[in-house]
Amino acid sequence: MELSRFRRAPGSRPVVYGHRGAKAHVVENTLPSFERAIADGADGVELDVRTTRDGVVVVMHDLDVKRMTGGRDPRLVQELSAQELSAIELEGPAGPARAPTLGDVLDWADARDVLVNIELKHDTHDKAALANGVARLIRSRRRARPARLMFSSFEPELLARIAVAAPDLPRAFLIHAGQRLAKTLVAPLVAKATRSFALNPERTLCSPDRVAGWHRRGLMVNVWTVNDPREAIDLARIGVDGLITDDPATVLAALSPSRSAARDSDR
Repeated sequence: MELSRFRRAPGSRPVVYGHRGAKAHVVENTLPSFERAIADGADGVELDVRTTRDGVVVVMHDLDVKRMTGGRDPRLVQELSAQELSAIELEGPAGPARAPTLGDVLDWADARDVLVNIELKHDTHDKAALANGVARLIRSRRRARPARLMFSSFEPELLARIAVAAPDLPRAFLIHAGQRLAKTLVAPLVAKATRSFALNPERTLCSPDRVAGWHRRGLMVNVWTVNDPREAIDLARIGVDGLITDDPATVLAALSPSRSAARDSDR
């Protein structure tokens, strides 16, 4: 499994991922949002996937499209065909935009050679269909470059299914502060059990000791969702490997050597 592009090089800043693209500026989880994140300097993007009624893997965070349509449309994604979903105008910053399929995003990413962190939604209605659909899509693509792709999930079952269906694809176990296991040795044990190379923790979990402990267990650490410039600097200093942010331009500006030095002088 090739992981070099996900690793933080010695002496360099963390890898920066646009959370659902440049969510602070453009409609989340859409091609314009991903394009904005890369234009703003991100190394890659993070996105969410689930399946439609006809089994197509699409990019959508929520179970339904209610939030993304300003309440106009309450239908569940699993009740829509891919064609029906693609016809819905999504609302948000710099909107409207439309939900792409995962295949659409991989075409876009191949053309730009950027990293893609694909979150398999834990609340999907059919875990087997989602994991198998993603693995089948990746295997079918001659131009796909697995060294650029990471799969993450809060659901160990999904990571285990991906590990079986596509063992050469990197995986990361997502954790949040509300989970009992997140602050214990259980989290890295689950990561190892699902053959994951990383933990992707919520930012409030990342104390220096905890990050160091995860590293000692051989896991990379990619933190979400980091939007405060000072927090980004502090996380970089304790050695995290990746930062997932709604606003890549702001985080990258904070991590530049000149800005970091200026902040040091203010302390």
